Amino acid sequence: MATCQLCGEETDSTTKTKIEGAILQVCDSCAEMGEEVKTTSKNKSRKKKKKKRKRRKKRNDEVLINDYGKQVKKARESKQLSIMELADDLNEKESLLKKIEQQELKPEKSLAQKLEKKFSIELYTVPEAWDQETDSGDDRSATLGDVAEVKED
Repeated sequence: MATCQLCGEETDSTTKTKIEGAILQVCDSCAEMGEEVKTTSKNKSRKKKKKKRKRRKKRNDEVLINDYGKQVKKARESKQLSIMELADDLNEKESLLKKIEQQELKPEKSLAQKLEKKFSIELYTVPEAWDQETDSGDDRSATLGDVAEVKED
């Protein structure tokens, strides 16, 4: 016994039917409301077209460089472009680009990619980790007081 996914009735057999865009297992009476969906053999494999993509660094590990605004402004000025011309070229708002240059706003990764491509600069980079040796002879670890700012009432 099977249950119709539309009316909820118990039935001996169901039919895979497309009703108003939804594909449901329905009883014979409900199947009249839509079109029967032909099932294909599970043995047939679907071939997917592979898109060729340029291999780029993974953006998840990357961080925005500290002086991103200066870099964008310097690159724009070296190409002798006004902010308005750059905004038109990238199809972005002029005010958005001004805020990025003034570092009032961090660019989304998609916009950063446009700027990187336009000016051949890097705005996102993978931070490097290094071991820092301490030769000070002081083996104390940091306390909360060392890193927190304490407000006096």
